[in-house]
Amino acid sequence: MAKRNEHDLGLKCLQQAFGLESLHFGLFTEDQPYTLEALKQAQMNYKEALTGMIPDGVKSVLDVGSGLGDTSKMLIEKGYDTEGLSPDKYHGEKFQEINAGSVFHLARFEDLKTDKKYDCLLFGESPQYIEKEAFFPKCLEITEPGSCIVLAEFFQIQPGDSYPNCWIEEEFVKAAEASGYRTDYHRDITKQVLPNLEVALLFLSYGQKLFHFVKDSARRNKPFLWFLARLFYGRKLKKVDQVLNENAPKWLDPERFEKNMHYAMYRFIRK
Repeated sequence: MAKRNEHDLGLKCLQQAFGLESLHFGLFTEDQPYTLEALKQAQMNYKEALTGMIPDGVKSVLDVGSGLGDTSKMLIEKGYDTEGLSPDKYHGEKFQEINAGSVFHLARFEDLKTDKKYDCLLFGESPQYIEKEAFFPKCLEITEPGSCIVLAEFFQIQPGDSYPNCWIEEEFVKAAEASGYRTDYHRDITKQVLPNLEVALLFLSYGQKLFHFVKDSARRNKPFLWFLARLFYGRKLKKVDQVLNENAPKWLDPERFEKNMHYAMYRFIRK
C-alpha cells in the first residue's frame, strides 16, 4: 500500500539521519525532556516494557515486524529463541547485522511458511500492516494452546480516516476472544507516547526548512540542473514534498492522535 511505503520511507530517513536504533515509538516518563537523546531512552523503555510482558515459561518468540532487529536483539540477550520477520529487505539486512546467525523470515506475516510452533508472537506496532482477516488465523496456525500474543499498537477509537490501517480497539479484542484468546494484560500508554509526536514535529520542521532551502538554492543558482532534476525526478520530488508538508504533519499532530487513537499494550493467552 502506498501509505505504508510513505510511512516506512519516513521512518528509514529518521533512523539514518538521527542514528535511531528503533523504528517504533518510545515510552516517555514525566521527567524526560523532548530531545533526541530522550527519544532514544524512551525507545529503550518501550522495548523493556514490551519484552517484559512475556510470561514465564516462554522459550521461542517470533518478532513480527522486527524492524531493525533491536527488539529481537534484546530478546536474544534475555535468552529467548528468537526469529525475526519483515517483508522489507532493508530490515532483513539490519537484522542480520546485529543478530548474526539468527533466523529472519523475509515475508509478510500472513504469507509465512513454517512448521514451527512458537510460544510467543510479539508485535511492536505491526498489526496495522497485516491483513485483518488473516491476522488471528495465522496466529492460530503457528502456535499451540497456552501460547501468547504480546503486542503494543495504536488503535482507532472509532472508524475514521485518520489512521485507516489501524484496528478499532474494541473490534481487535473481540476478534481475539472469538479466536480463542483471553485478555491477560492491558495497559493504555497513550499519554506516555504523545511526546514522540512532539519530538518528531520538531525534527520535521528542520527537514521542511532544509528541503525548501535546497530547492530554492538550486532554482536560483543552478537553474539548468534544477530543470534536469525536475525532468527526471519530478515525481519523487513531489512525493517528498507531499510527505514533508502534507502527510507527515497530519500523522504527527498530537491533538489529532489523542482524539482519534489509543496506544495500548496487550497480552493475550491462547486457551
